[in-house]
Amino acid sequence: MIVSRQKSNQLKSIAILMMLCLHLFNRNYSGLFQPLIFMGNQPLSYYISIFSDACVPIFAFISGYGLYFSYINNPKGYYKKNIGRIKQLYLRYWIIILLFVVLLGWFVTEPGYPGDLRKFILNLTGLRPSYNGAWWFFTIYILFVFTSKFWFRLIDRLNPYFFISGLLLIYIVAFYFRIYKTNIFHNAILHWFQTQIALYFCTLFQFMLGAFALKYQWHNKVSILFDKIRFVNLWSFIGILGLIILHGLVPNFIIAPITALGFIFLFLQIQLGKFFEKGLSFFTPHSTNLWLIHMFFLYGLF
Repeated sequence: MIVSRQKSNQLKSIAILMMLCLHLFNRNYSGLFQPLIFMGNQPLSYYISIFSDACVPIFAFISGYGLYFSYINNPKGYYKKNIGRIKQLYLRYWIIILLFVVLLGWFVTEPGYPGDLRKFILNLTGLRPSYNGAWWFFTIYILFVFTSKFWFRLIDRLNPYFFISGLLLIYIVAFYFRIYKTNIFHNAILHWFQTQIALYFCTLFQFMLGAFALKYQWHNKVSILFDKIRFVNLWSFIGILGLIILHGLVPNFIIAPITALGFIFLFLQIQLGKFFEKGLSFFTPHSTNLWLIHMFFLYGLF
């Protein structure tokens, strides 16, 4: 049993809604809005927004799952298909730069739009997408697409426990340099390399979890366990609530890959009604656009 395209798209939709929740509500709300429900000293929206840092791990998981599926089904045509995938992403990316940076740049309150030629080219190529804070994943995703074949070959050759343990260790080290040791180098080029390496290896663990899930049929194994119990939807929702409470108790987002993984497999057990399926399907074709443009509205236009 594999994760269907429909379920993958639903997870993408949920991930983008999580991203919006994270960026909108994980902030000082004074002067912006008045929360209605508090849990202790913090509003309920704060705890939901903390849990929503699972958005990138979910995106990375789905990307790894989908790319590995593409790789094992057509290894010879994998590179060519990836080139087409990157072309489509860049085209969408360039259209958004044209609309929000070049044409609307005069109306955006953030300074430096579109900036000098060097800044424009670095953004246009995706080497340093500084126009929008959420675009860091654009560069990392491009790197994943072009390097994924190397990692997928390793997953077919190495002991899975050794490999996943190594990836987890790399994640912890990269997380440290991403969050706590960000300015080792004062040279701009070396600093750029440090940032990209930290972001890449910090996200690689989450990306490869998707490939592991496909290769070792994690979805099937979890589903077999849930087939033995009644009220699957209820227990799945209770499990997700438990993950939200866990992340509230441990707010550091180093645990985001774990909460995201738990959420993914609990969500996959839930039988959604047609109303909710239709609602999530509405966001599916727009998820990439929402990712690329939402911070313009949040920090620029409004």
